[in-house]
This record gives sequence, C-alpha cells and structure tokens, in this order.
Amino acid sequence: MDNPQSIGAPAAGAARAGTVELTPAAARLTILAACLGWLFSAVDIVLLVLYQRPVAEALGSEPQAIRIAIGVGLLGSAAGGIAFAQLGDRYGRVRALGWCVLLYSLATAGMGLARNVHELMAWRFVSGIGTGAEWSIGFALITEVQRKTGRGRVGGLVAGMFNLGTFVAIALFQSPLGWRGSFGVMALPALLVLWLRLRVPESPLWTAWQQARSRGELDARLQAQSRLAPLALLLRGRLRALTLKATLLFVAMNFAFYAFSTVFINYLQDDRARGGLALDAQAQFPFQLALNLGALASVVAAGALSDRIGRHAAFALFCGIGGAGSVWLYFVTQGGAGSAAALLAAFTIVVVGYGINGVVGTLLAELFPTHVRAAGAGLAQNLGKGLGGMAGPPLVGALAGSAGYPLALALPGAVVLALAGLIWLLPRVGGRELHAVEDERYLDARRGP
Repeated sequence: MDNPQSIGAPAAGAARAGTVELTPAAARLTILAACLGWLFSAVDIVLLVLYQRPVAEALGSEPQAIRIAIGVGLLGSAAGGIAFAQLGDRYGRVRALGWCVLLYSLATAGMGLARNVHELMAWRFVSGIGTGAEWSIGFALITEVQRKTGRGRVGGLVAGMFNLGTFVAIALFQSPLGWRGSFGVMALPALLVLWLRLRVPESPLWTAWQQARSRGELDARLQAQSRLAPLALLLRGRLRALTLKATLLFVAMNFAFYAFSTVFINYLQDDRARGGLALDAQAQFPFQLALNLGALASVVAAGALSDRIGRHAAFALFCGIGGAGSVWLYFVTQGGAGSAAALLAAFTIVVVGYGINGVVGTLLAELFPTHVRAAGAGLAQNLGKGLGGMAGPPLVGALAGSAGYPLALALPGAVVLALAGLIWLLPRVGGRELHAVEDERYLDARRGP
C-alpha cells in the first residue's frame, strides 16, 4: 500500500525551511485555480477532436490532415510543456500556471481564424505549448497545498476537470456557433490569469525551498544542484532512471488515450460503407454523455481509492477494467454495430479504465522532490504525450481503414492492459510527507505488498 506513514525527509544537513501551511480557505482557492486551468485546457484539446470533420471540409483537406494537426498540438505540448514546467520550479507554480492559461486560450482562439490547414497546425502547435505544462504545474501545486490525507481524492477531483471540460467542448460542438465561433470563445479563459495573480497564493513548499536556497541553508550538493536547470537535474543520478520510467508510462498512456478517443469519434461519424455509424451531431450526444459521465466518475473514484489501497494498486485495477471493456467492445462491433445498448455499455467500460488519469497526477507529483516537482512530471507527461499521442491517432486511424473499426477500437485496450504491469516499475512512495528541502533518499522506501 502506497500511503501509510511519512517517508519523505529533509536532505541531510539541510534546513527544513519551516513551512507555513495555507489556511483551509486559501488551500481551496489554490485547488480551484488548478481545477479551472485543467478544465479549460481540456476544452482546448477536445474541440479539435470533435470538430475534425467540419474543419477538414471547411479548409478543403482530408480528415487525416486534421488527425495530424491533433498530433502536432501534442508535439507542441511536449516542447512547450517541458520548458514551462521548468518555469514552475524556477519562478513559482501560480505564475507559470497563469502563463500557460494565457498562451493556450489566445492560441486556441487563433485557430478559429485559420484559412488553411497549415495555419491551423501552427496555431495548434502554439496552443499545445500552453496546455503542455498546465497539468504538471497544477498537480505540483495541489500536491504541495493538500495534506497527505486525502491527497489522492483531491487529485482525482482535479483530474475530473478534464471531463467537465469535455462537456463544455461538447456543448460548444452542439451549439450554433460553428467551429470558428467555438474556438473563438476560448479567448475568455485569458481573464483567469488576472484572478490568479490577484487572489491565488503561491505554494508554501516552493516558497520555503526558495528561501532556503537564498539563505544558503542547503547542503553543498543541493546548493550546487540549485544552480542547474531543472531539466539537467532530471537527467542525472537517480532521477534519470525515475524520469525514463515515468516517461515510458506516459508514452503508453497517451498512445492508448488519444488513439481510442480519436478513432471513437471517427467511428461515430464515419459512413456505414466504411464501417462507421454515420451519426450526426445530435445522435452522437448520448454516446458522448454516457462516456464522459463514466470517465468523470472513474477518475474521481480512482483518485479516492488510491488513498485506501495505494496509487499503484488503484492504477492497475482500473487498467484491468479498461482492458476487459476493450475485449467486450471488440466482439460487440464485429459484423456490424451490434445492439445500441451493448455498444454503449462496452464503450463506457473502456472509458472507466481511463480512471487511471485520476491517480497518475498525484503519483507523479509525489515521485519527484520539490525543486524539480513540476519539471519532472512535466518532462515525463509531455514527452510521453508528444511521442504516444502523436503516434496513436494516425496509426489507429490507418488501422481502421485497413483492418476495420473493431480491431482499431480494441488495440488501445491491449496497451492499457500492458500499463497494469508498467506501473510497478515506479517506486512506491505514494502518500509520503512532502518537504520543502529533500533529496532522493525517499526513493529507497519499500512500501507494502
């Protein structure tokens, strides 16, 4: 079990840098800020997935070009997310979070002005830069303001904001705004930045780390490390192996998630002659509603369960659920769509498996020490998103065309089953007490069965 007693400890010879905890009201405000940032970044990500066919028609391009544009945004996430996550460690979680929101909201609005697919891809790349680091900075922030009791539950709630953001994207998709108007609405979250700067307090752990560093209270090794870029630290010593393992996990996660979500939308929209259901926007809504409600419930449940049975066990359990749903989905879609009830149920079970997203944010934030917490999770998540997310949609889209939708819909489930084993490569340090100043000794802990 990942979460009994504290094992994190201040670095040898280093001051604890007495940390002042936020008041409950201030902590809730900080968690709300992370929630809103994640919600709006989800709208940014999902809109193009939903609108891929209308956008292709309007810009005179093939749907595959829009799938590539989705991947280009993920590459932007990989490039920009890594850089912005480092800024979260250098200049503060709240300040960097505001920069992310400003960039992705304005760039997404710019997508609504695209005159051709090349301009769309350029704007998509810039918006990806903004969304890239929001996840890792947000989870660093909430992990540092939330006590270890209930940390997984809060992480699950924040992860659920992606699904609420998906509902917002669906509402825009169903609205009469059209794709250009829907993207244009995304300029509004830029106003969130002003509120962030005026009302949301900085992480007390990050502040204490900076104070200890400026007063020279770190031991010689950490003092030398503090002068290096966070990215350089992640590629040294014990953190290098940790970063590589976490990145591998995210490559597989993002391959499965983006492959499934993209091919699922294609399956609903594609002509029956090509094996799809040929549903219009209104007919797609019951599927979107059921799937997003299932995903929302599962990420919240998985996060809360991780406080009870451990981060690794909860992650593996939900991978097993998703894999079982994929097997069922394969048989339901063989030889046609099958019954509507069976199809909807199988899709929903698959999405419940992605409840792993309610666990992994907190897990990653706990794995890395305070001085590289945002950068560590940012590098792993965004490099994984860039590699796995870029490969998933085109590969599975091509598979749907050559082998049919049943196999294309089932393939991501096989990857999810593999994730149930990959998670155990990571150290089991979930639920540890976090300190402002700490080295990697906590990685030596051996926790439960």
